[in-house]
Amino acid sequence: MLKLIENDLYDISSRLKEIDEDYFIVYNLKRGRYEVHQRRQPGGSYCLTVPYGELDARTVELVKRTRRQYMEDALKDIERHNAKIGGKSHEDKDD
Repeated sequence: MLKLIENDLYDISSRLKEIDEDYFIVYNLKRGRYEVHQRRQPGGSYCLTVPYGELDARTVELVKRTRRQYMEDALKDIERHNAKIGGKSHEDKDD
């Protein structure tokens, strides 16, 4: 069962709506965790599970980092990290 979170201590729900008015937060009572959803997302509204026990500024930053418009930057960060630990980038792999 999902419980819609419209008001929270740090106004995270409102802050996410400033990023995109179609974001909303639910608390998954069965799993005991917060989830971020987006009404217009193709294939269902689920976006991510909040990895923290509470809603705070980290949630807003996580949502910003995982937005589609920032995916290219995220992939570059992953490539840099993989290069540091000795992994191959997806561009270096044989077809």
